[in-house]
Amino acid sequence: MVEQHHVRLVYSDSGLAKIRVTAGIWEDYSSDEEQPRQVFRQGFKVEILDAQGRVTGHLTAQKAVRRMSDQVWVLTGDVEVVQDGGNALYTDAMEWDRVNQVFRSESNVRIIDKGEEVQGKGFEAKEDLSQYTIFAVSGHFEGQD
Repeated sequence: MVEQHHVRLVYSDSGLAKIRVTAGIWEDYSSDEEQPRQVFRQGFKVEILDAQGRVTGHLTAQKAVRRMSDQVWVLTGDVEVVQDGGNALYTDAMEWDRVNQVFRSESNVRIIDKGEEVQGKGFEAKEDLSQYTIFAVSGHFEGQD
């Protein structure tokens, strides 16, 4: 296991930076044969970058575990996703599937979409929050029928 403090990592694909990660502590268990993973503790923030390297959104949590086997990140503790334009997602815990670019969870969720707030329990959402499904919806809705 490798442990580093005050970490800043950039993950790239085909020479383009895709996400920038900062965390208080990073524990790397990549060489663990049974469960290769990376653990980010004491604050976790991801900045999502576009092709020009501009930040298009961010994601924060108290803790994140990146499973190396399937590239799924498990985020826990005050999870917040905010995208350009103000759309946002708030929950206590969720999985972030980087390969399929989706968030999913069975936890309570609050989504702000174009100024409207929707709440519920259990969800699946595209990484950019352009589409989402909440499985048990609650809240107040304004507008047309």
